[in-house]
Amino acid sequence: MEKTAAKPKTIYLISDSTGELGERFTNALITQFPNDPISLVKFNFVEDEAGAADVIAKMHDGGSVLFHTVLSKKLKKLIEKKSKEKEIPAFDLTGPPTDFLIRHLKTKPDWNAKAIHPIDDEYLRRVAAIEFTNNHDDGAGFSNVNQADIILIGPSRTSKTPTSIYLAIKGYRVANLPITPQVNMMADLERLKGDRRVIGFKISPEKLLEVRMKRKREWGEIPGDYVDLEAIHREVDWAKGIYRKLGWKVIDITDRAIEETAALILKKMKE
Repeated sequence: MEKTAAKPKTIYLISDSTGELGERFTNALITQFPNDPISLVKFNFVEDEAGAADVIAKMHDGGSVLFHTVLSKKLKKLIEKKSKEKEIPAFDLTGPPTDFLIRHLKTKPDWNAKAIHPIDDEYLRRVAAIEFTNNHDDGAGFSNVNQADIILIGPSRTSKTPTSIYLAIKGYRVANLPITPQVNMMADLERLKGDRRVIGFKISPEKLLEVRMKRKREWGEIPGDYVDLEAIHREVDWAKGIYRKLGWKVIDITDRAIEETAALILKKMKE
C-alpha cells in the first residue's frame, strides 16, 4: 500500500526589518521536522498596520502558522487581531524574550527597529572586513597577509571562499590560500609556521571527490588527478602533513555546513 504524501504546511513570517533573525530561527526549527514538508513565506519591511493587514489577507488558513518579529506594540496587537480573524495561529518571536529581560533585568526597551542594523563603527568594520576578504581570496594579496585576522589553508574545493565570506560578514578579515602538491609554495607557507591565525582544512577524500565531480560537470575538461580518488587520497594526506609540519590548527570540514565550520574556527581562535 502506497504511503500518502504529507500535506504541505506553511510558516508565515512578518518582520518590520530585514527578517533575517526570524528567518534564521524558523529555518532552524524546520530542520527538526524532516518528515513534514514545511515552507517558509517571509514578508519583510512591514512597517505599518495597513501593510500588516494586507499581508495577512494574502495568507491561507489551514496547515499554516504565523511568526512575527515586529517591535511596535500597535503592530503586535494588529497582527494578533487579524490572525485570529483569519484563524491562523500566531506567535510573537520577540515579545516573550523581551518580557523576560524586562522582568529579570529590570530594564526597558526602546522598541527601535532601526537599532538592529545601525551604521556605526561596527558596521564600517564589517564592510572593511568584507573588502579585505574579497581582495585576499584564493591566494590573492598574500604579500600583506599579516593584516588578516584569520588565514584559511587547504586543498582546492574545500569551502575556503564561502567560509571566508561568512566570517567577513561577521567582521573578520580573512585570507584564504589553496595548496596543491603540484605547486611548490613551501617558502611562502614557512612564513606562517606556528601562526595561530592559520586554520588548515581537512576533508575525507570521498567527499572531496564528490565536490570536485560536481565542479567538473560545470567546467568540463579538467586535469585527471583532480578527480582521481587515489590521487585525492595522496593530496589530502600531503596537506595534513603540511599542517603537522607547520604546527597549524586543523578543522575537518567533511559534511559540515559553513556556519558550523565558521563557529569552530572562532572557537579555535579563542583557545
